[in-house]
Amino acid sequence: MSHDLKNRLKSGGTIAVCNTDFPTPRLVEFVGGLGFDAVFIDCEHASTDFKEVEDLARAARASGMASIVRPWSNEIGLINRYLSCGVDGIQAPHVDTPVELAAIAHGITQWEGDHTKKLFVAMIESKAALVNLPKMLTSEAVDVFYIGALDLAQSMGLKGQPEHPKVRQAVEDAIGMIERAGRVAGMNVQGDLHMVEHYRRLGLRWINVHVKTFVAGPARTFLDGVRETRVVERA
Repeated sequence: MSHDLKNRLKSGGTIAVCNTDFPTPRLVEFVGGLGFDAVFIDCEHASTDFKEVEDLARAARASGMASIVRPWSNEIGLINRYLSCGVDGIQAPHVDTPVELAAIAHGITQWEGDHTKKLFVAMIESKAALVNLPKMLTSEAVDVFYIGALDLAQSMGLKGQPEHPKVRQAVEDAIGMIERAGRVAGMNVQGDLHMVEHYRRLGLRWINVHVKTFVAGPARTFLDGVRETRVVERA
C-alpha cells in the first residue's frame, strides 16, 4: 500500500487519511470499507502499544489501506521498531531543522527491511520549522510535509487557537510554499470539514481527519432532537 500511495502522490493525487481516535482492528476495517486511503495511528498522544500497532497495521492491510504511525519521539531505534510492526510509514513529530530531518531519514535507511517502500511524513509544528522549511523542502527523502496547526499555534503564543487569523495565515503560507516547491503538503483539518475544498485549492494533498469529527456533530444533533421533543398528552 505504501508503494501505491507514493506513486499516487508523485502523480499529483490526493490522499484521505483517517485518525480513528479510539483504534481497534474492527474500527480500522470499517474505516477502510468507507474508502479512506490510510489510517493514522497515534503513539504520541495515545496509549497504543506495539502489539496494538501490529494488529492495527494488519487490519489496515486487510481493508486495503496504508497505516501511518506517529511515534512519541524521533529516536531511530523507536522508529525502526514501529516499521518492524508492519506499518507503511512514519509520521515524525516536531521536525524543526534540516539536520533533524536528515538524521531521521538516514535512520530509516538502517531499518532491516526495504525502507524505500515506506512513507516518511515530516511534521512542521513550530515557528522554527517554518523558518527552516525552504531548506527542508529540498530533501527527497520526505514524502509529505505535514503542518501541525495546534502545536504551531502554541509556538506562536496562541495555544489552543489554530483558527486564529495569524495561525491560519501561517498555515496557508506554508501550504503554498510546499506546493510551489513541487512537494506534498499535509494537514489535519480537525473539525473544519467545510474548509477542505479551500485547502485543496491551496495545494493540500494529504488530508487527515478524525473519526470523532464525524461522530460528534450528528450525535449532538440527535441529542438536541431527543431533548427538545415534547410528548403531547392525550385528551
